[in-house]
Amino acid sequence: MNNKEPKEIALLFSAGKFDEVENYLSEDIVWNIYEEKKVISGKKPVMEFTRKVGDYFKSITTKFETFGILEDGDKVAIYGRAEFIRGSKTVNIVYSCDVYRFDGRGYIEKVHSYCNSNRQL
Repeated sequence: MNNKEPKEIALLFSAGKFDEVENYLSEDIVWNIYEEKKVISGKKPVMEFTRKVGDYFKSITTKFETFGILEDGDKVAIYGRAEFIRGSKTVNIVYSCDVYRFDGRGYIEKVHSYCNSNRQL
């Protein structure tokens, strides 16, 4: 059992704070990223991908806004908006909903990421 609540872990993951949740990922995690038609299976591949995403986040300014959080037993859903800014120009706005399922020990075992991007700004 871990020492963070599922809602807190999900919020950190959705905000791109992947280093803070690495220890809360199941070894068998599966991450479905529907907009990119990508499925990543296993803790190591998920962490490799999150490091790439984290590097991208370091190259821009991000503004995350959470609109709402839903919890039901072992599931947490977070929906909101992210704005990505380079210099003084917005390069992308993403509306997203991440749905998490946790195992009996409190580790993320599934993530379903639904996003709508507007890259043509």
